[in-house]
Amino acid sequence: MPIIRLDLSALLKSGQITPEDAARLTALALPDRRGSLAVNLLLIFGAIAVAAAAIALVPNAATGLMLALGALAGAEILRRLITGESFALLATALALMGTLGLAGWVAWQFQDAPSTMPALLVTFVLTAGALWYRSAFLAALGVLALGAVFGSGTGYWHASYALFVEEPVITIAVFGALAAGLYQLRGQLPESWKSLTTVAARTGLILVHFAFWLGSLWGDVLGDSWLPYDARSEAGHIPAVIFSVGWAAVSLALALRTPRGGFLSVSAIVFLAIHGYTQYFETFGAEPLSLLIAGLILVGLAIGVSKFLRRGPVKSGG
Repeated sequence: MPIIRLDLSALLKSGQITPEDAARLTALALPDRRGSLAVNLLLIFGAIAVAAAAIALVPNAATGLMLALGALAGAEILRRLITGESFALLATALALMGTLGLAGWVAWQFQDAPSTMPALLVTFVLTAGALWYRSAFLAALGVLALGAVFGSGTGYWHASYALFVEEPVITIAVFGALAAGLYQLRGQLPESWKSLTTVAARTGLILVHFAFWLGSLWGDVLGDSWLPYDARSEAGHIPAVIFSVGWAAVSLALALRTPRGGFLSVSAIVFLAIHGYTQYFETFGAEPLSLLIAGLILVGLAIGVSKFLRRGPVKSGG
């Protein structure tokens, strides 16, 4: 819903509205929540400080669990017993801290279990939190946690970041089906659930693009991350060119067949550009001439994409 700001004093002075109009508009105005926002932020930072101090004083998993349960209990009290929106931000923050704390505790407690079990349990906790609190943020984290079940994740070490997808084909199949199903389901849900469903579907689609990206570089061996070393075979190997062609086809289809300006169209164009640049530099390397040509291509692509998005009415969607 758009928010319109009016300077009533200036409008009164210029004679564009009457005092009666000013009084009526003032009565219809949204309440000033700056004071309650400041109080909520102070309470949130206070809760974080207390949690950090408690963990520093008693550094064990039980402390983290008690804090997570305490945060969830606080969120429920605020949601159920206190009417109005004065503490809505605090309730949301406590719900997020409690759910993430519980997920962290589960991961810690089951770190020695088979590799997929901690990821499955964390996925369950985050998904349950997303549904209970109708949190799009937790829904996105739940989808990412499910990706870890199939060997997807990120890494960081000194001045370096990494993205890995151990099973590109399985990831594309699972999260492609998940995204398609959620998009299909979204049209049948009440408005209050659409944001959560949309974010989860978009996150799944991003994982599909990531899987295509990694597959376009190194291909895939089906089940490679789960099979014993001596049981692996080249029979299940899928060459990188299959992923390269498939990724380009999927991205072009999404860019051309979905509403222009929507997430599906724009993200497809972005990943298509990433795909093109990846293959370009894999082929020609980062030489001065190739960099010059790549820059010129990028300028041309920017102009072309701008004209494509502006051609006709732009529709939001996806």
